[in-house]
Amino acid sequence: MIILCLLLFAFSIVYFGGRNGDSGSITTSPTVTSTLGRQPRVYTVFYGLGVFSPTNIRIHVGDSVKFQNDSRGSLLIVSDSTKDIADWIDFNNSRELSPGEYFTYTFNSQGIFGYYNKNKPLEEGTVIVRP
Repeated sequence: MIILCLLLFAFSIVYFGGRNGDSGSITTSPTVTSTLGRQPRVYTVFYGLGVFSPTNIRIHVGDSVKFQNDSRGSLLIVSDSTKDIADWIDFNNSRELSPGEYFTYTFNSQGIFGYYNKNKPLEEGTVIVRP
């Protein structure tokens, strides 16, 4: 009798669990959106314990990155000086960030942009800007 009840229970789970009709479950499918006409987004890069997190971030042209200092010390973010990047003038003119402060920069051209903490140059990150 117990085995029969268990079999009926298993059958009902398979039968009712596999239905996609009016079972009350919500099914979501991934939505593909074009980068053309998409709203600009703001992404956050956290700085703490001597690292940027995420270290590498991928965004689209027109998106902004908010660099937030979650460390106990000051932070001065500057662009990688080995690349000739003219439109980083506002980025390099940012001020030193105290703990808890942040700086937001909007990327208006595609490319790979390196940056680092001027106070500790080995602490670095990359922003990859796609079209």
